[in-house]
Amino acid sequence: MNKAIWLAYHLHCDLLPRAQSSLSLLKLSFLTIKSTKLILESDMAAAGTATVSAGKGERTAARIREVALDQFSRLGFERVTMSDIAEAAGLSQATLHYHFQDKDQLWRSAMLGLGEVIAEEERMLDAAQDASPLAQLRIAMRFFLRISWKHPALGRVVALEGMAGGERLAWLDEHVLGHRNRRLAALASAAIEAGVLKPFPPEMIVITLQAGAAGVINLAPLMRDTFGFDPDTAEGRAAHESLVLDALLSGFVKSERDI
Repeated sequence: MNKAIWLAYHLHCDLLPRAQSSLSLLKLSFLTIKSTKLILESDMAAAGTATVSAGKGERTAARIREVALDQFSRLGFERVTMSDIAEAAGLSQATLHYHFQDKDQLWRSAMLGLGEVIAEEERMLDAAQDASPLAQLRIAMRFFLRISWKHPALGRVVALEGMAGGERLAWLDEHVLGHRNRRLAALASAAIEAGVLKPFPPEMIVITLQAGAAGVINLAPLMRDTFGFDPDTAEGRAAHESLVLDALLSGFVKSERDI
């Protein structure tokens, strides 16, 4: 029962025996209505405060995940500390630990954010499932390039954890990367069976394409320092996309002389 209704009912029951006249009953009714109104207003104010607090709390948690993802992807899990993340996020360690119990929990939460990014690609492939396997592979790689520029942590995390192996990679495979990677390998395998792609191991084709895509993004600082070339421009991104799709992926496609 609503607290205001409950209290109004009990107020009425408690005071009713004391009401000896119509005037007393009138006063009693007025008191009950006034009390109910005050309680309802109090409940509404409390609910509003709780909503605001919940919204602020979620924004704080999102900010922590964003900072943590950047640090984990640049430095690796072992080199990052909770105090580093709190400082970079402009928060106290108490606030950080209020939202995330420890570094493992925060790492998993940050990685699930990448899973949401990858899910966009999955939905796009679902919409294109009537296309040929090669066409779907091209769609997936084009989208992978674009989300990797938008979320560079994706390629960095895959590179770091892919080299390290172990429990975190196993967790990523189960919760973030595995389904998508196996789906792309299945597309490559189907294209090979259709006689469209050269018969390299499909898993190797997928990883080679992803490495070519993420490698330029991961090493953009090196390209700027060594060559004075910035790939993170509209022209640079277009050239990168053409390189991966028109040169690298097309290099796996059988030509007439291969048939």
